[in-house]
Amino acid sequence: MFFYSVESNSLIRVASLVEQLESSVRHQASLFKSGRCNKPFSSATNDFKVKKSGNDFKVKKSGKDRKSSKLVMMYPFGSGLVQFMEERKLISLVTDLSGTVRVEKKKGSYFLPSHLYAVCNFDISLLPIKLNLPMVCKPRDWTSACRGDQNPRYLSDLSGGYLSGPTGGLYDRYRLLSSGDINHFYIDIGREKNYEKLCVVMNKQQGQAFQINSYWFQFLQDNEDSFVESGLLMPRFLSSMNIKDVSNLLREFHMKDEVIKKLCSFSELLRTLSKNIQRSRYENLIMKLAQAYDGYHFDLPAFLDFRGRIYRSGVLHFHERDLARSLIVFADLKSQGTSDDKTNFEAAAFHYKSFDSVDDGLDWFSNDFFSQRGSPDVFMYAREAKRPFQFHAHLMALVSKNMKLISSIPFTQDASASAFQILSYFLLDAPLASRTNLIPSLDGKIQDVYSYILEDLKVFMIAEMENKNLSTIVCNQLTRKLVKGIFMPMIYGKTLMSTARDLKDHLSHFITHKESFEVASVCFKFWRTQFPGMECLIRLIRHIGWIASARDRPVFYRVPYFTTVQDYMIMVPINIWFYDGLHKKRHRVTLRVSSSKRDRRKTDISTFVNFIHQRDAHIAMKVVERMLEKGAPIYTVHDNFITTAEYTHDLPRIYIKVICDMGPPLSILNEFIYMNIIQPIVKVESDGPHEGYFADKVISKEILHYYLKANVPENISKRMMATWEERISGILTSYENYTRYVCGDFQSPTPMDCFRAHEEKWEKFQSKLLREEGNYYCVHY
Repeated sequence: MFFYSVESNSLIRVASLVEQLESSVRHQASLFKSGRCNKPFSSATNDFKVKKSGNDFKVKKSGKDRKSSKLVMMYPFGSGLVQFMEERKLISLVTDLSGTVRVEKKKGSYFLPSHLYAVCNFDISLLPIKLNLPMVCKPRDWTSACRGDQNPRYLSDLSGGYLSGPTGGLYDRYRLLSSGDINHFYIDIGREKNYEKLCVVMNKQQGQAFQINSYWFQFLQDNEDSFVESGLLMPRFLSSMNIKDVSNLLREFHMKDEVIKKLCSFSELLRTLSKNIQRSRYENLIMKLAQAYDGYHFDLPAFLDFRGRIYRSGVLHFHERDLARSLIVFADLKSQGTSDDKTNFEAAAFHYKSFDSVDDGLDWFSNDFFSQRGSPDVFMYAREAKRPFQFHAHLMALVSKNMKLISSIPFTQDASASAFQILSYFLLDAPLASRTNLIPSLDGKIQDVYSYILEDLKVFMIAEMENKNLSTIVCNQLTRKLVKGIFMPMIYGKTLMSTARDLKDHLSHFITHKESFEVASVCFKFWRTQFPGMECLIRLIRHIGWIASARDRPVFYRVPYFTTVQDYMIMVPINIWFYDGLHKKRHRVTLRVSSSKRDRRKTDISTFVNFIHQRDAHIAMKVVERMLEKGAPIYTVHDNFITTAEYTHDLPRIYIKVICDMGPPLSILNEFIYMNIIQPIVKVESDGPHEGYFADKVISKEILHYYLKANVPENISKRMMATWEERISGILTSYENYTRYVCGDFQSPTPMDCFRAHEEKWEKFQSKLLREEGNYYCVHY
């Protein structure tokens, strides 16, 4: 139920196990009582009140024997079941996972972390599968479940999906919204009849038929020994091993082998063996599922998070590993006959490795690879592919000359650094749009924004750092992967401390702990210098999120399909104690429950992340909608789009047109400001600008300042007032700077004149996106 045979690690934190057990028991009880789950787990375990007293959070409960009743009140079923399993020797409790102990620092104090884990005492491959599997029966379309002419407001007001009468844990596994805490993170679809468009998109996603690539699956089975020999598959016998049984034997061999003892520790060997066992179990499960579904048409589960991003669940779908993706092809296709060998060769080449352009990939496949296809080493040659199983499957289809199979091969195209693409749109930044392939490439090359950042960072670092020896060493060790790991999360609020820690982990052989902070500081200075527009927009949106949370309100985000509601609450730690009968000692487990106080810090950090992710989700939905109009097969996860060869060249152009249809970016930002800053005050005062008033004008500094000041609570301390003044000043400055970026640096007498300048700049930017010449790589293989 909780120890999956497909996971990479067979241990689970006891805190997670307690929460899962508690949640399952309460859901089961609710289903037995009412037939459906009416009350979310967050409210089921949070009926008590949390009150802050000084620096400590105390749980208040009336009645006698408060101490003895704490365990009963907080996760009684989860804690009781864990202790029951430990007493029956089904699981063992261990405090060390890695074999090493590291002293950690928190709030000025040093401590030894003590995490409690549960490990199964039996072969976990014997456990039944509890996963979301593909559906052989056609799912019911999502429609309104409201009576009469009443429109649905929330996703819970919709009816549809995979099961008409869910029982047990299936209700939560197949509901449309994936958020665990649906009281604080949800989607509002009550505006006009937008739910109908949302249902159309989701019905298409869950109704797209697929089937197993029988030709490739048979080849896999017939040549399993060769795949194992090449290292692409793990030996099947590993899947039946119990790590607890073989660990003692492995320790004995390790102690006897002097060479191995010098090369690696026992804990490293044990981790490697554990990973190989889990990988073998995963591969064995995928092969069994493929055999079970072979010959059937099936549909794949789809659901949304509270930002509207489309997710998949289970193990046999396109958001899984290479092996699972290679086994699935489209079913029931009505081909127009417009695909050719060229497109199939291009996609096959990009399964092998990345190229600077589609033409380079085609040239490699047509010349370099074809010269090897008659060689006996072709199998080992293909082993080096970036996605070896998909590469093999693609080649097998081409070799088969079966046009029905070839036309059903799925082609995956990913948006090129989608967060930076969206930022280039909001800033009308043509150079950044070119570097993210949003503007068609004139030289035919696929641009990579992180490669540009890497080269610019090296130049900046050498010029900026006083220690030239250190800058030279760091620049020689910097890679695209490390740069992406620093600057992509920086958009989403990555801190200096976290960046320094990543640099220390990657460059530990070359720099000290102190030097990692020096290098991280230079990275942040480079970010502020190189991307001042991004820094301005990020700061503006984060400040607005903080204002909403400080005024004790959720943050609202809107796209044409729906409105996202985000409401982060402070999580309060509570302790649960377990008695370990084997070692005769008590263990403490810390869990966190939601309080009634809003978390300003978490809201500040997360608002921009969710703002970008919701816009990203909207773009994906609109692309699906456009592909539906063409009658094209389409499947999407996040910003990955999967279709067939004949539609691969349509996808990038559709993606560009969807972004153009979003209109001037200032209108979107003004709507966000109105919903979270202005509208709450207008509702109280019953007077002021109406919704949509700022859709075609810049918000003046005086109006924005008035509504920001109106949000300040009464009777607050001087310290809090200073914080409010700082936030208000930050919003005013950031909004003024942002309008300079997107309208031009000039003083206009009226907000409408300034907005007309913004529209002119938007039209110029839009014309660059839609130009006919150049290669469209905004989404590519």
